[in-house]
Amino acid sequence: MTLEERLQYCRICENRHINPAIGLVCNLTNEKPVFEGTCSTIVIDQNEAERLVQLERQAKEEEDTGTFSPEKKAIQKGVLGGLGMMAIAVIWFVVGWMSGYIYFYPPILFVIGIYAFIKGIRTGNISGNKG
Repeated sequence: MTLEERLQYCRICENRHINPAIGLVCNLTNEKPVFEGTCSTIVIDQNEAERLVQLERQAKEEEDTGTFSPEKKAIQKGVLGGLGMMAIAVIWFVVGWMSGYIYFYPPILFVIGIYAFIKGIRTGNISGNKG
């Protein structure tokens, strides 16, 4: 078990303490945690645990609705996502051009599609395995 994994327990324990010199420590030992498995003296700080869960949810929601969110989801779809983005970009560009408009985003979307396509091939992600 790594130190970072042990500190995950300490973050929600009422026995946590911040030592300015070394960071988060156990208030019982004034040292970084050294237990294996789970801590036998953990006392859950329910308010802190709920706060951390809420922060994780907010971060996930911001990630899901942030800039380029649809593109990020398409990249996760691998080769098929890349092909889909390239097809949309070509159709969007051609329809706009035939209507007398040149949109700047279709070429950008096409490049993102190429990236997703190549990344999907390199990682073996053909149809949506996260990789």
